Amino acid sequence: MQPHPLGVLIAIGFLVTLGLTLFWMLRLPQPLPQEVAKAIYSVEATRVIVVPILDLFYSERAVELACRLGRQQHATLVLAYIVEVPRLLTLDAPLPPEVDERAQKALEHAQRIVERHGLKAITDIVRAREADEGIRRAVRNYQADLVVLGVQFAENRVPGIFTRTADALLRRPPCEVIIDTVPA
Repeated sequence: MQPHPLGVLIAIGFLVTLGLTLFWMLRLPQPLPQEVAKAIYSVEATRVIVVPILDLFYSERAVELACRLGRQQHATLVLAYIVEVPRLLTLDAPLPPEVDERAQKALEHAQRIVERHGLKAITDIVRAREADEGIRRAVRNYQADLVVLGVQFAENRVPGIFTRTADALLRRPPCEVIIDTVPA
């Protein structure tokens, strides 16, 4: 008895399909170089992000950037309003009420940005002699993995608090630091 040509064709098609499926299943992916694997793990390990806040536009951009960076990892954002206390006062000395009001308003606005992204936010008013000292304290207290700092460099102007802070953080970073510069 001679096999039917259609049956032979179906059998060959079945064997080719089976062979391609087995090849696809058993083919090993290309190994990632160790440096690439470390970079991927480093970004995926970000769980706590500190965002220093002032009531300025570039702080809001930094919050938005931090939300986008931490979205996939469901990171917690620490919104730290930094108050530089003059050296003539003690760190726990009462400050003018408008400082606290401005801090609360800026933190509430930043928290709304974080909530819009569905992430958890912790707000804190941090008093320090220098802003970079306050950021380092916040990183240490909350065991942060990343700092996102928004600054605006402007020509022909005295460097602001966050410009000085960016320089200090780049010289001695407490953890990974991302600086978002906004054009003047």
